[in-house]
This record gives sequence, C-alpha cells and structure tokens, in this order.
Amino acid sequence: MIVETAQLGARAGDVRTEIPDIEGEFRLRDLLCILIEREVAAYSAHRAASEMLRVLTPSDIAIGFDTGSFARETRSIPAAPTVARAHARAEEAFGDGLFFAFVDDVRIEDLDQIVALGPLSRIRLVRLVALTGR
Repeated sequence: MIVETAQLGARAGDVRTEIPDIEGEFRLRDLLCILIEREVAAYSAHRAASEMLRVLTPSDIAIGFDTGSFARETRSIPAAPTVARAHARAEEAFGDGLFFAFVDDVRIEDLDQIVALGPLSRIRLVRLVALTGR
C-alpha cells in the first residue's frame, strides 16, 4: 500500500510512504488509527534521536566554520500526543472537512466506510490549507 499526503494551498510537496504490510478490508477510521500509530512512533523516534549527543566529524567542523554553526538546533521538540489524542483530532478534522481521504482515487466520505486494500492500493490524504490574499 502507498500512502500519500498532500497540502492543497501550501508550498510543501507531497509526501509518499510505502507500507507493505497492510492489506484487507478496513473501516477508514481503523485505517487512520494504524497510520497515526506509525506517525506517532516515527515522531517519537525522531525526537529521541534529536536529543542524543552527536559527534562532529571533520566534515561537520568544516561546514561549521563556513556557516558559523557547530551544533544542532537548540530548540526543544515537543512530545508526541498520545495515539488516542491524535486519532481523536484526526477524526475531528475529517468531520470538519479539513482533509479528504481517497483510496485508489475514490473519495471516502464516511469514517465507517469499508475500504479494501491490496498491495498496490494508494491512499491519499489531502489536507486543505486556507488561502489568504495580501
């Protein structure tokens, strides 16, 4: 299965992730929970890795001299929300029409709709971003 995320109205590009072990029939609600669990775990792993001590290589030192920065950013990365909290927010956002879900180019409009996924299925989550004028 391929999961694609996009933000309409934003400059950021689409993100594509292949997940080989999800096949069968799912309610959209349950499928979102699986995807959210993976994202929360990935975010937590990234956060933990960013807090580790990093050894500077000679190349890092050379780049540091050029840029004037020898260390990683000092900003703290907030902890990930619980899976339950993230799932509740995703359901609320879906209900409010802040993102659309497509499975194999068919829009899914109900969280309880059953979707059949095969190894080549494509899930596309499209987040709507408000456009503002100047």
